[in-house]
Amino acid sequence: MKKKIRAIHSPDLPEDLETLEINELEDGAVYEIGRIESTIGTMSAKNIQFSEVYVKGVNFGESHLPFSSWVDVVFEKCDLSNVKLNGARFNRVEFRECKLVGTDFDEAVMRDVQFIDCPAPYSLFNLTELCDVRFDLCLLKEANFIGAALDNVQFGTSTIQEVQFSDTSLKNVDLSQCQFTFIHIKEDDLRGAIISPEQAASLIEVFGLIVKYD
Repeated sequence: MKKKIRAIHSPDLPEDLETLEINELEDGAVYEIGRIESTIGTMSAKNIQFSEVYVKGVNFGESHLPFSSWVDVVFEKCDLSNVKLNGARFNRVEFRECKLVGTDFDEAVMRDVQFIDCPAPYSLFNLTELCDVRFDLCLLKEANFIGAALDNVQFGTSTIQEVQFSDTSLKNVDLSQCQFTFIHIKEDDLRGAIISPEQAASLIEVFGLIVKYD
């Protein structure tokens, strides 16, 4: 019997949101119920909390926001390239058409998170817990998922060329619509993954077998 895919819950935001002005961030700051549409620039703060916030067109520079909390948040057309979000917690969060080049999500915890049409090459998800997470139409070239825990993670039609999956089990993960010719993965970690017939030949060659074509 085919395993039923759990629904991923979207952010729950009020219809009317007032603009939140943020000039600087302090450790432990809390921001609730509002819109952020102005450029914040580079920031550095720990343990900040955002709840019921819509963020549009914001360039975060190379901000350091470790151990931050994001609940019911939408990022749209934002640039979070090289932002440090290690150890952060995300619950019901969407990234829509966001630039995530080299974004550091190491050791984060993600629940009900969606990445839609995001260029995210070289992004980091090492030792990250991903539960009910969807990547679709994303460019994940050379991203790292080393030692990550995946539970109902969907990669959709994303490009995962040369992604590093070492020590991350892909059991029940559907890669069949993804674009790739090579990924870094151990044989045991690949066991139980769902792939297309066309992908099978490439993955067999990863483990040193030679496919002979007549």
